[in-house]
Amino acid sequence: MTHLVGESGKARVIAFFLDSLIAFLAVVLLVGAIGSQNPVVSVTVLSFIYLFYFFSFEAIWSRTPGKWLQGLIVRKLDGSRCDLRGTFIRTLARILEANPILLGGIPAGIVIIASERKQRLGDLIAGTVVVSKRDAAEIS
Repeated sequence: MTHLVGESGKARVIAFFLDSLIAFLAVVLLVGAIGSQNPVVSVTVLSFIYLFYFFSFEAIWSRTPGKWLQGLIVRKLDGSRCDLRGTFIRTLARILEANPILLGGIPAGIVIIASERKQRLGDLIAGTVVVSKRDAAEIS
């Protein structure tokens, strides 16, 4: 069986920041367009749009725009394409791993550094790994 090891370096950090920036801009535009004065509605929309950004891109292309710009892609541990179940699990784990109230992406970064295959908690649960497009092509 293939032993994929994920990307844990600069490319993954840059991809995270790019994706967070793009998702944040989308959130600001959509929350502003809704124009609700109710903070519960605004926070709900903010959370949904942020999570939907990651889910939709990874479900369709196995990568977000930030990952694409950095040459990264999400794969199952056997090298095959990440399925909807894996994408959903990865997305839900972001609630804990990339939550600004819970220290932003620091929990995810710690798990990536500490795990054998350089996976964040969502990857560990989903059985996925973020690898370079080149490494994924060699496995396929």
